[in-house]
Amino acid sequence: MSKTQPLPVSAERAARLLPVLRESQADIVNLLSSLSPTDLAQPTACPGWSVRDQIGHLIDMTEMLVRGLEEAANGQTEGAFEPANMAGANQDSAIKRAALLPLAQLKRDFEEASGQLLQLLEQRDPQNWDEPVPHPYLGSCPAIQFAGFALLDWFIHPWDIRTALDQNPVPRADQAALLVVGLINMFPKRLNLNRSRNMRGRFRFIIEKPNDPNREANRLDVVLAKNAVTIEPNVGDEVAPELTFRGKASEVALSLLGRRGISKIVQPGPANDTWLSRWVHLWISL
Repeated sequence: MSKTQPLPVSAERAARLLPVLRESQADIVNLLSSLSPTDLAQPTACPGWSVRDQIGHLIDMTEMLVRGLEEAANGQTEGAFEPANMAGANQDSAIKRAALLPLAQLKRDFEEASGQLLQLLEQRDPQNWDEPVPHPYLGSCPAIQFAGFALLDWFIHPWDIRTALDQNPVPRADQAALLVVGLINMFPKRLNLNRSRNMRGRFRFIIEKPNDPNREANRLDVVLAKNAVTIEPNVGDEVAPELTFRGKASEVALSLLGRRGISKIVQPGPANDTWLSRWVHLWISL
């Protein structure tokens, strides 16, 4: 009699992600249903993007994730690796994707694309979340990261739209808690090593427990050495970092996504100005 294979860590993460994604999709559909045609022209926090463009981006990126999962099912596992081109290309694509479409069509397009994505993710074999999937800008990513990409877009762009409409949104704690760990783990692909000039540094992210800021929910170090980036969890205070970022999951997530100043989550230190400028210089916008 064969023993049941233990579930990988990625499957456990997927089990937490998928219900939140399902609820996030329903929230976006409700948001789109609440908009009026005049809302589409409102400017958002993303320079040059209107509410219409934000919706176009949601549709465009969701369809891109669907294509990647379908390509992986057909045997393709590697995409291009050009993260520096991602933001600009996505902006152009989003604007073209949504141009002149009526609001009802935008809503239908998102519902169709997001429904396809959720179906592909929810039907996935739990043992296969670590399998590679091609991404057009980030090379090859594990399937679990595609679920994380969906959460990223479905978290931040509804926040942008509601902010543009003066609705004073509050980030959902369950979304932020899942998202912030994924954002930190993306730094090996989000730091431009061509600018590092053999820099060595340790950058610590401490995520506070939601109801107790004196306790930690997560601690992750981003370590830059020998022109490579690695992530080290749960490193003790005896190993000193160059910079420490600390805050609630929502605060850290919004800072990493450029919606709030990164300096607001930096902990005091003697060389903060120097190291913060070096750190920000390495970022690649996603």
